[in-house]
Amino acid sequence: MKSIIYIIILIFSTGLYAQNAIETDELFLKYEKEYVNSSERMNYGRDYENAITSFQSKFSDQKNSKAFAKSKNKERWLERNFSKTAFNSANEALDSYAKINQAKENLDRANNKLGDLHKELSKKYDVALIWETLQSRLKK
Repeated sequence: MKSIIYIIILIFSTGLYAQNAIETDELFLKYEKEYVNSSERMNYGRDYENAITSFQSKFSDQKNSKAFAKSKNKERWLERNFSKTAFNSANEALDSYAKINQAKENLDRANNKLGDLHKELSKKYDVALIWETLQSRLKK
C-alpha cells in the first residue's frame, strides 16, 4: 500500500515537472502567443466567408453557378460570362474572386503557422500536456 502511494506521488510530481518545463519553453511560448491571437484567425475566417457569400450572391442562376464551379479557368470564365451574373463588369467579378483567394490565403497561412508550431511542440511534449498547460495558463 505504501509503495502505491509513492508511485502515485512520483507520477504526479513528474507531471508537474513536465508542465513547468513546457511553460518556459520558447517554442511553447510562441505557440501560446499564436493561439491567443486566434482572433486574427477568426477575422480571416469571417473575411473568407463574407467574400464567398458576396461572390455567390451575384449568381442568380444555379446553372451559371455550377458552370463557374466546373470551369478549369475561373478568371477566364468570369471575363467571358460576367454578363450572366449580377456583376457590373468583368473587373468587378475578377476583383470579387480575387478577394476570396486572398482571404483563403490569409486564413491558410494563419492556420498553418499555428499547426506548424503545434507539430514541433508535439515532437517534444505529449499532446495532452500541451493542451493542459495551455488551458491552465489561459485561465490565469
